[in-house]
Amino acid sequence: MKLLSRSRRAVARLPIRPRRMNFAFQGFENSRYWFDNDPVLTHFMNVLSVTFPDGERFFVDAVRAFRDRVDDPQRQKDISGFIGQEAMHSLEHKAFNDLVAGHGDGYDALVDEALTVTQRLLAGARKHLSAERQLAATAGLEHITAILADVILRRADMVEKMDPAVRPLWVWHAIEETEHKAVAFDLYQDVENGYWKRQRAFLYGTAYLTAFSTYFTWQFLKHDGVHRQPLVLAKGLWKMFGYKGVVSQAIPSWFQYLRPGFHPWQDDNSELADALRATLPEPAVSAVA
Repeated sequence: MKLLSRSRRAVARLPIRPRRMNFAFQGFENSRYWFDNDPVLTHFMNVLSVTFPDGERFFVDAVRAFRDRVDDPQRQKDISGFIGQEAMHSLEHKAFNDLVAGHGDGYDALVDEALTVTQRLLAGARKHLSAERQLAATAGLEHITAILADVILRRADMVEKMDPAVRPLWVWHAIEETEHKAVAFDLYQDVENGYWKRQRAFLYGTAYLTAFSTYFTWQFLKHDGVHRQPLVLAKGLWKMFGYKGVVSQAIPSWFQYLRPGFHPWQDDNSELADALRATLPEPAVSAVA
């Protein structure tokens, strides 16, 4: 039996339109440290990218498992948009990850190792977590990607520090994560609506992602010999965790998820997405069914 559809959005919906971009990444071969010419920032983002192709397929499967519980036509359309966008993210980041793997001697082995660990973690989640808990994990991890996306959208200075060869990929991904940031959360509220189960999945997901990204960022830095350059490390860590850092700026929004009455669209950043959307190249395909 279908559950009653309940929209908990605090603002009007952003259209959720999948876009196949086919980014060319022209000049990426000359951009080893593509984020502010900083190895710490660059490798942190590279490691996150490695998780996206398999991680977003996990998100799609978790949402698809319960879409028949929704009878509202607009929300069904939103779910289709979510699935299409995540599929495009997997394709584009797979292409980006392949370029990262070819960027330096030994990078290919590190990318392969990170992919293997990602796949094993997700296989374990599929095996040991119920479908409801997989959806709860998806809702929580989607919040993490949404708040990191929000940092990118809010910080024009940060976007400018990304090499033009890869900047459109990250801006496009940030925009689409914003567009669909409530889809998995709303569906979880319909299916389970369990506060403690949602928080437990969120905290576990945060812990796994933090451990994974820390370990593999360090492995990339160690490969480059940066682990023996304390000033370079300190500068990069400040850019991540210092005043207005990439990660530190997202921390207050991370805590918002812990509120019992939380909803992703209580932070209405739709205008930021609209403003940056105009900077993107025309998509190769404007919409995907």
